[in-house]
Amino acid sequence: MNAVTSARAPLRLNAARACAWALLIAGWIGIGSFAMALAPGVAGGFALVAAWLLALGAAAALATGRAWRPLARAAMLIVTATVTALALWSAVHGGGVAALWIALLGWAALTASASGVVRGLRLAQRLPPAPPIAAAAAGALVAGLVLGDVGDGITLSLRLGIFVIVIAVLLVALQRDAPAQVRAPGCRAGLFDCSLPAWPAGAWRDTLQWPTLLAGLAMLPMMAALPWMAAWCRAQSVPPQAMVLLHLAAMFGPVWLLRDSIGAWSTRQLSGVCAALLALGAALAMWAPAPHDLLGLALAHGAAWGLAWGGQLWAPARRGERGTSPLRAAAGYALLTLAFGVVVERFGVAGVAAVHGALGAAALAAWIVIAAWRRATPHSSQAPGGPANKPSVGAKR
Repeated sequence: MNAVTSARAPLRLNAARACAWALLIAGWIGIGSFAMALAPGVAGGFALVAAWLLALGAAAALATGRAWRPLARAAMLIVTATVTALALWSAVHGGGVAALWIALLGWAALTASASGVVRGLRLAQRLPPAPPIAAAAAGALVAGLVLGDVGDGITLSLRLGIFVIVIAVLLVALQRDAPAQVRAPGCRAGLFDCSLPAWPAGAWRDTLQWPTLLAGLAMLPMMAALPWMAAWCRAQSVPPQAMVLLHLAAMFGPVWLLRDSIGAWSTRQLSGVCAALLALGAALAMWAPAPHDLLGLALAHGAAWGLAWGGQLWAPARRGERGTSPLRAAAGYALLTLAFGVVVERFGVAGVAAVHGALGAAALAAWIVIAAWRRATPHSSQAPGGPANKPSVGAKR
């Protein structure tokens, strides 16, 4: 690798990371938006989102289970992007749910292929890269701007169709001259690395981590319900795009601002902040007047997830084990999405508030238990893992 190529490698990696995160965020919200409009019933819409998560995990498992050469990866990117774009257009022009199934499978394969491009560029670097906080924030911003008004299905299908093709072309260009990807262990934290964590074995036995682990769950109901929440906010004169952008800003803004210091936080500090944000979001969701209830919930729980995610990126003791199956993690999240969909179908926005209220109450209760334990054992407040709380530039998406 010559000096010029070596200097450009981090830029190419970060650009690929941003593309992959943009695909993940836009796909999650976009598929949910089409599902809300086309599926028979609310629970049916959530079932399609669950199917997308499961397909993403299966595609990621296949993508990390074998070596892919750049030419084969490029062909996969272009083909899946084209199929996805055509299926999205067809879904809102008479194809309905059948076309949406093709689109969600294509988008899952495209996202897994993008993750493979990132993996290849990452493994080609001589030094482990820093966590992808800035790249993920940039990708989320792009996704939020591309999504626009998620309630306008015809325009949304055009925007997302163009988006997936442009992203695929960019990824093909970014992986140019990269060495053939060697077979490597699976994602370090389940589905798409730490974005949807498969926690370390025995993590729940450590009460000190409970608020952080619960904050890691907050993304699932929030992202799954975001298209429905945007529609409810429209009735309160809040533009859907503003709702989406505010939530994404909460997810990635605080962790980006604190990216230089969050690696030094102890497990106790991270858990305390996550517990406070989850409790605040739950209180706003349960008692604040509309539309401040949903907006406050999106901001507080989005920030809680972002900080928990950042803490997992930096601390090996707070993230999943290398080789954890993406499919296993995806199956768990798909089941939780199905259960959440049943709640939302039965109770509507009150069901969303109740689920997030339960997360906040559980985190607050866990923190009270932690405080009581600390008072009982004042000399055993060392954060679990010891050196694991030191910054670790583990490679991530």
